[in-house]
Amino acid sequence: MKTFLIRSYKLSFILLVSTKAFCAAQVLDKTVVTINDEPILESDIDEFQKKIRSKSFQELFGGIPNNVIDNREAALQLLVEERLVNQQVKKLELTASDQEVEAQIKSILKRNNITQSQLADRLKQLGSNLSEYKDGIKRQIERRNLIDREIRPSMEISDEQLRHFYSRSGSPEASEQEFKLAHILIAYKKGIDNAESEAQKRATNIYRQAANRKADFSQLVKEYSDDTESVEGVLGYFSPSSLSREFRNIIPKTAVGDVTKPIKMSDGFHILKLIEIRSPDFTTLSKEKKEQVRNQMVASEMEKKMALWIEKKKKESNITVSKDIHKEK
Repeated sequence: MKTFLIRSYKLSFILLVSTKAFCAAQVLDKTVVTINDEPILESDIDEFQKKIRSKSFQELFGGIPNNVIDNREAALQLLVEERLVNQQVKKLELTASDQEVEAQIKSILKRNNITQSQLADRLKQLGSNLSEYKDGIKRQIERRNLIDREIRPSMEISDEQLRHFYSRSGSPEASEQEFKLAHILIAYKKGIDNAESEAQKRATNIYRQAANRKADFSQLVKEYSDDTESVEGVLGYFSPSSLSREFRNIIPKTAVGDVTKPIKMSDGFHILKLIEIRSPDFTTLSKEKKEQVRNQMVASEMEKKMALWIEKKKKESNITVSKDIHKEK
């Protein structure tokens, strides 16, 4: 059930940690940080680390590395950001209603094709319960409301920006690549005994000439290929999914400019040359793929803008740090 909620460590402000645990501070607790007159105590940090380390948090809301969870100063930094977000949600009156929480729960149940009873059983296995889960959902909705209010209005992305993002986003998946191929076809000769073995012998001899660069590939095409339709043996561009199984097993492993050993097919033996590998231009992508790229860019830009938003709120807030914050507890 890891699809209950979307994990996000990089957007550390979306930490769905209940504040109820923070109310159990002992009288002798030391104040570590004060944010706009709201204290963060030593016990708050303890409870926070315990919460984000728990199995239920890690599976449902987590993705925070252990080196961050176990680092007290790093955990405190996340807690400060969490408190700033909480304060802003309250200030802007973005609190989620019970009806919104219930609607979100129903959507999650439908999406995962489970009942509320099954959800409760899974939460129990994780050491949590439905009440805590609803509290996490509530805080998720509130942070989404905050994003819609504070960040999303500035998130307009043009097609030109998407093109630049797509071109800078690194090598595309192999399934997105297209291979430009040329071939030499040595067909089985009808009416000849041992037609297959004879075709294989011819193909092997031609392959050796092509592989050793003893002859130009296009010249070998003219001399030997039984394909009379393609120009100089050029077949065009192919995505992996459009290649036959025999070609698909070999071409992605072939370097540009190299030729393959003869590949046996129903019509004869094919010697392929990989001329070029290209990635599709953004304008040629399907609507679904463009939307996927847009979502990736939105997530990337959202992360940057939220980091700036957090820093802005820190500067605007009255944050007082205890002098002995770096001392051992």
